[in-house]
Amino acid sequence: MTLASCKLLPGLFLALNMQVTVYTKPGCHLCEDVLTLLDRLTPQYNLQVDEVNILDDMALYDRLHNDIPVVMAQDGRYGRLVSPIMEPELRAYLEVVRREERPSASVLPAYKESAIDRAARWVGRHWLRLALIAVAIFVGLPWLAPVFAALGWWDIANPIYTAYALTCHQLPERAGNIFGYQVAFCYRNTAIYSGMLLFGSLYALARDRNIAALQWLRRPLRWWLFVPMLLPMALDGFSHMFGLRDTMLDMSMNATFNDFMMGSQVLSLNWWLRVITGGLAAFGAVWFAFPRMDSTIQESEAQMEIYRQSRREYRAPGVELNVQGSK
Repeated sequence: MTLASCKLLPGLFLALNMQVTVYTKPGCHLCEDVLTLLDRLTPQYNLQVDEVNILDDMALYDRLHNDIPVVMAQDGRYGRLVSPIMEPELRAYLEVVRREERPSASVLPAYKESAIDRAARWVGRHWLRLALIAVAIFVGLPWLAPVFAALGWWDIANPIYTAYALTCHQLPERAGNIFGYQVAFCYRNTAIYSGMLLFGSLYALARDRNIAALQWLRRPLRWWLFVPMLLPMALDGFSHMFGLRDTMLDMSMNATFNDFMMGSQVLSLNWWLRVITGGLAAFGAVWFAFPRMDSTIQESEAQMEIYRQSRREYRAPGVELNVQGSK
């Protein structure tokens, strides 16, 4: 989203309709997407949408052909949006226009961003990178604990084992082993958090590098699909916790298969079930949560940016501010 100059409307009236002008040209798929969004938002914001073909006016074409689609509400007195326009930014823009069109006689003081606001904005912009770094550290430390133990660095290893005991049962038969020392959490936890790191990194590539083959990750998973992706892990965990699966298998399976069917060693059935169900749950969690987190942060940032811009450029009632591209 690109926000041009803004002006606050000093008039004391409530607009019944919001006039929105969309500058487009034939064959512009981004323009069609914006028009579809506006059509869907019309009942909520009581929009009256006018589409203007810039090819009908060469002056408009010279001024806007690099920016289309361009959206301006209320004759552009609140600035404009230019391509690319996403739904969170468009909603934020329309919300500001609707709010400012309501009666208000107060003069806004100059906007000054606090250090906390700046820090929160920075975290919001870099949340994905920070989350992936945190997950990488969280999944890496348990596997470093046995290395530190083997080196005799118990002052480092012991706090790791103690801290991860809060998140894992740390049963020896369900955890890895390095240099004769146990990893600080089990294979299921390793699968869950490693999966979050893997699929989170794929989501980052889809979002930041715009890799076409991964764009489906940016469309959030529906909850009724997310829940079934968690069920296999729940069924595996509870059936093993209460001894249901082991008892039934011990009674029904041929003894020659017991090492695979009953054990917890690497590549056994239990190991595969823990890894696969944990990875599936992690995949579902990333696909369900990450796109929604991005959308929420983008909408919040768009609203704050429009608010900051309006507060910085507010002068006094009746004073016009320049709007980019206006004559």
